[in-house]
Amino acid sequence: MKILLIFPPVTIYGSDPTFPGANPPFGLAYIAAYLVKNGYEVKILDALALGIDQIVRGEGKMHVGLTEEQIENYISEYQPQIVGISSMFTAYAMDAHAVARLAKKINPEILVVFGGAHACINPEMVLKDKYVNMIVMGEGEVTFLEIVKSLEMGDGLTDIMGTVVKVDGKIIRNKPRPFIENLDTLPFPARHLLPTDIYFKKNESPYIMRRPMAQMVTSRGCPQNCIFCSIHAVWHHHWKGRSAKNVVDEIELLMKEYGIREISFLDDSMATSKDRMHQICDEIIFRKLDIKWTTPNGITHWSLDEELLDKMKRSGCYRLTFGIESGNPGTRKFIRKYHSLEQATKIIKYANKIGMWTICTFIIGFPYEDIQSINDTIKYAVDSDTDYALFYLVLPFPGTDLYDIYKKEGLLDLDSIFFADNPCDSDLDKIGATLAHGGCDTKFFTREKLREILSSAYKSFWNRRFKDFFNPMRVLCKIRSREDLRYAWKILFVGINLGMKQIGRRRFLPQMVYKNYEKIRGELTEDRINSKEERYNG
Repeated sequence: MKILLIFPPVTIYGSDPTFPGANPPFGLAYIAAYLVKNGYEVKILDALALGIDQIVRGEGKMHVGLTEEQIENYISEYQPQIVGISSMFTAYAMDAHAVARLAKKINPEILVVFGGAHACINPEMVLKDKYVNMIVMGEGEVTFLEIVKSLEMGDGLTDIMGTVVKVDGKIIRNKPRPFIENLDTLPFPARHLLPTDIYFKKNESPYIMRRPMAQMVTSRGCPQNCIFCSIHAVWHHHWKGRSAKNVVDEIELLMKEYGIREISFLDDSMATSKDRMHQICDEIIFRKLDIKWTTPNGITHWSLDEELLDKMKRSGCYRLTFGIESGNPGTRKFIRKYHSLEQATKIIKYANKIGMWTICTFIIGFPYEDIQSINDTIKYAVDSDTDYALFYLVLPFPGTDLYDIYKKEGLLDLDSIFFADNPCDSDLDKIGATLAHGGCDTKFFTREKLREILSSAYKSFWNRRFKDFFNPMRVLCKIRSREDLRYAWKILFVGINLGMKQIGRRRFLPQMVYKNYEKIRGELTEDRINSKEERYNG
């Protein structure tokens, strides 16, 4: 039994300011490791990472990743009986469906299985594609193994827990599968099946202190109930963390086998258990591991205190990201962020004081948000003392409560496509193009006006921080070693260059940080820089 797991390439539409990175598809890597542990032959095709430098421009869009011909050749050569396809994002759904079509073109008998957030949010829509046989809902390891065993034994596939399946044109939702209670029972992700060298080489963030850097996930889910979040389609409100020993065992393995010197923890809610965070730090310190680590996806400020921050610093943490989202009390209540801004400010300031770098993320453009509310968010970003602020325009993803509000208010409605009898490629293209633009019209602002406000938010923040960074005390508190000095100089150099580039510009975009840094480092090909240039100017 041959099994192929595929992470699709990505199609970028119009003025979408994002650019896909080469990051390990951990969902597939965990499923692969579980299947290998149970004696099955598995391969992973990361069609995005393997073709990250391949950019094909079309009318109003760009394809990034392996071409259809390359994917088709890979499937033909391997001849799998099962193809599992990751469909994480609604904006990129067309790419996953294109891979399904290729698999069935090669062999109509291949069982095509979808998983991921988009597939879990819209299973009925996904299964209207005649090339998709079934969907794994939620965690994939146990469910996918049962699918493989059932196919191997010739048993039926219609009543497997944790799946939605299409039988004779009828869509059947089976009972949900209970979550895995002890994540330590899972093997570490099958990195040996992934192009790890590409992930190490292509991480272009100017914020990394040490290279090579690897990414890890130490927990699953998030107990919070933010109105805009789509991860609950997969995890509901269930949270479970691996033990501290298991987490640090993986860190140590990465250091020994890959020479890793820095870890990025990509958890949705790593610090849900304060006791576990203490234990992870204690374990790193006890083993005397010389590792640096960060939380780029964010960490809950209300789970932290001064004692824990001190221990995190000693264990190698040098940068924290906090998802503040709004500085206006009314908006925070609307998005269900009920935790104290005063406590957040205290944590940010203390983290800065002990030498950590801090980043805060903010979202503007909620449907009932007026200019005063947005200005409150910008003011908080400036006054909070965070080193960096990232501002985003809200995007109401289908399957979230926020999407339902936009639909009710007549601001966005994609249901005619989601529930169409036979959605075609052009329908999926329309979804991708709509979700790619960034921001939606609200009760107060057009999308274009929100983009102007976004630019103004960045300018207000950087005008203040540009001056602050000339205060030697602000920078000196970050420097405790030569390594800290080199890192501080690198960050300041990027910031100064960015500030100089903004003089006379009409619009500020956060991606300019990366573009500027790429040119300084000279690590990207001219074609890659030019392909990004078009979108920055958009």
